[in-house]
Amino acid sequence: MNIIIRAKTSVPGAGVHELDRPRLIAGLDAFRDAGCRALTIGAAAGSGKTTLAAQWARKRVASGDHVAWVSLDPSDDIPERFWGLVTEALEPSGGPTRGHWTSPPPTSPVARIGWLEAVLDHAGAEAVNSVLVLDNCEYLRDPGLLLELDYAVRRAPQGFTVVLSGRQLPELPSFYRLDLDGALGRVAQEELMLQRREITRLFAPACPDVGLLLDATEGWPAAVALAQAMGGDDTPAAAVTQEPAYLDRLCGQLFPSFPEEVRTALSVMALIEPCTVDDLCSALASTDAPRLFDAAVRTSGLVVPVAPGSFRLHRLLSRWLLGGGSDAAAIDRPLVHARMARRRLRQARHAEALAHAGRAGDAGLLRDVATVSGLHLLWSNDLAALGSVLDDLITVESVELGLLGGLLSLAKGDPGGARLALEHVDQVDQQGDLTAPFSALRTGLEAHLMVARGRPEDAVEHLRGVRVTDLAPDVGLFVSNALSGALIAAARLDEAADASRTCVATADERDNPGARLDALINRAALAAAMEDFTPAARDARSAVRMGEQQGLRYSPRLRSAHLVIAWSAYHRLDDITARFHNAFVFSAAPTPPMVAHSAAKLRLMLSFASSAKPVEVAAALLDRIRFDLAHGALPQDLAVCSLQVAEMMLSLRRVDDLAMLKVDLRRFQGISGELQVISVWEHLLAGQLNRSRQLLTPVTSEYVKCQSKVGMTAALAMLARLELLENRPFKAREALDRALALAAERGSVRGLRFAGESVRAALERDRHHYPRFAREVDLVVNQRRRPVQEIAGPPLTPREIELVALLPTFATVDELALDLQISTNTVKTHLRGIYRKLGVGTRREAIAAADKLGLLAPTPAPLRVLRSALAR
Repeated sequence: MNIIIRAKTSVPGAGVHELDRPRLIAGLDAFRDAGCRALTIGAAAGSGKTTLAAQWARKRVASGDHVAWVSLDPSDDIPERFWGLVTEALEPSGGPTRGHWTSPPPTSPVARIGWLEAVLDHAGAEAVNSVLVLDNCEYLRDPGLLLELDYAVRRAPQGFTVVLSGRQLPELPSFYRLDLDGALGRVAQEELMLQRREITRLFAPACPDVGLLLDATEGWPAAVALAQAMGGDDTPAAAVTQEPAYLDRLCGQLFPSFPEEVRTALSVMALIEPCTVDDLCSALASTDAPRLFDAAVRTSGLVVPVAPGSFRLHRLLSRWLLGGGSDAAAIDRPLVHARMARRRLRQARHAEALAHAGRAGDAGLLRDVATVSGLHLLWSNDLAALGSVLDDLITVESVELGLLGGLLSLAKGDPGGARLALEHVDQVDQQGDLTAPFSALRTGLEAHLMVARGRPEDAVEHLRGVRVTDLAPDVGLFVSNALSGALIAAARLDEAADASRTCVATADERDNPGARLDALINRAALAAAMEDFTPAARDARSAVRMGEQQGLRYSPRLRSAHLVIAWSAYHRLDDITARFHNAFVFSAAPTPPMVAHSAAKLRLMLSFASSAKPVEVAAALLDRIRFDLAHGALPQDLAVCSLQVAEMMLSLRRVDDLAMLKVDLRRFQGISGELQVISVWEHLLAGQLNRSRQLLTPVTSEYVKCQSKVGMTAALAMLARLELLENRPFKAREALDRALALAAERGSVRGLRFAGESVRAALERDRHHYPRFAREVDLVVNQRRRPVQEIAGPPLTPREIELVALLPTFATVDELALDLQISTNTVKTHLRGIYRKLGVGTRREAIAAADKLGLLAPTPAPLRVLRSALAR
């Protein structure tokens, strides 16, 4: 026998890196036992078709069956040659001569039918079962040959099984009838893909990263086998992810074997995935794309459906093509990207439109798409998508992309990143070619950075030069929001109120979630600055809810809203809520200086009662207040903080520190109501009632003005305390009625709490005298030191306690793992233990529970990673 014919009609032996497929072999056995006369194995190259058929054939031989194997090539698409190979394969090894078994195939088609009858009758008379395997059936295209093969399959006797394997199998007419009769078994490409348990069985326990290998190869047998060959049984995933030659060996020989039109279609699909057939038509600018798509699917088998009508390439082939491995298919990549940028823009798929425009090499197209799609992503708060696109286009020199990067950093609460982006824009835009929208955005970004640096007046003047009426509505709204924020920071509250009303009304009319979020936060900050804490808390909570709906739960963009909620809770004597929301301010770094400073003061106030070092806490707060006095902070904020630190110093009997505070207040603010209240506090403690009344009278009569409404509330409460000490209950009720009215108007009862236990007891005793202010009375009366609670489960371990202390940083699991030098899985295990022991289900609840138990430090230290970064 010719050596070539012998090789083509012999069952292939086991390869060195051949993957065992017991699951599929069991499936083929089940088909055979069920009486299937035909089996098909159809899949793309590298799917393991031949390996599976050979493994099953060797098993059937070992079971005593007669197996005939034919490996086909393009030259075998001739009936005489094909049936000659089948004759050679069917001849039993070491058996009788061909003349005793069957004769060669005739050349006449009519005569071959009779010859096939004789062959099939002879096979049916054999004492053993027979299997005929035809490999590489995609080469069989001759119509006459296919009719003869169909006749042979249809007339196959009992115990004779025909197996057809190939990339594209001929759909024989007999398959329909066999399928109806349950006599046809099919193995598709999806079934040939390796499953997790199969890869685990192949490599475990030596390979710990089975999941990574499965994700990278998607179960492609050829990819897994090559990974095993290059990385061994210990590190196959490393070959896939790190070995540069891996993709060339896997795809470099396969891809050139495809027809040129298929190579072109696959190369274009790699640039535009996920895509539809219509997308391919647009990218190729051809109406013939549907045929090319079908050819690519049938020929390669590496087109993966991701949704109804939408497809992508196999990840490894896509990586290879995008990495420059598509030299075999010459395509104009910039032109494809330009076409797709315009199509995605029409489809309102803005992230993809911006990504394609950035790769098109057309500055005008990029400018147009950035103006529409880039700003849409920004206004809709789709920051993750915008950030991903900008990261991919980091090497593209574009003023518009640079400004989008700066605005993205600003939205993420990173003024440092925004400043760097703006400096880069200055270097690129030497000619000042910015269009009107981006010029206005640049001005707004510069103003935001001025506010972050403590220069709100400069920011206001900078923004005044922009004509908002000449801009697109959304761009004008961004500038107006920036102006509103700058006016609030500059304590120009009346102007800020007008600007804020305009921004909120305009944002309500526009489909611009980002602008509405900023407008709500500004309005909440304005209300807090004007000491209207009820509407401030309402707007801030609305902003937080809106942000959470847009996926910004832990975003630094919401820090200001959380800070407003925290201060509002402080004024309602709800320290637990205040602590909780104040923790959000430190969820990411860097924090804008003004926000961080205010949050730090609030944290010191809230931690004083439970601190093991109250003197240090009070001293730190005093230092911050003196700094604010010297640098002209908001008077209302200074007034509240001064009263709070005065209470701390009086409880600690730090007379010298209190005197220092009074000197600074007189120096920078003159005679104020808060200064008088602090002095009254001292005199009341000393029993000097007459002097207290002398100091209080000008304040309560508003001859001496208070910097804050809280200061006025405290003065009236102090007057009630004085009246109670002098046994004038009716006068005390009159003073308390005025104090409660002011507290209800402003949503703050903190001033009543400053008056001490005697006023609280009077309110509890005479609460029926204040029916209009039941809520305010309840807040003051029910405010108690939080009871010590027990942990729901076993005690926390030292590592869990260490992890609990880091929860208020709102670091991710990966950041916590890096900080603690443990794995992410270990962090997750500890978190589950913490939640179980504290009896909670979320991180928010865990923080609140830990705070109740006193497990949180007053000021949690930043992560080690952040500390080292700040040190540098």
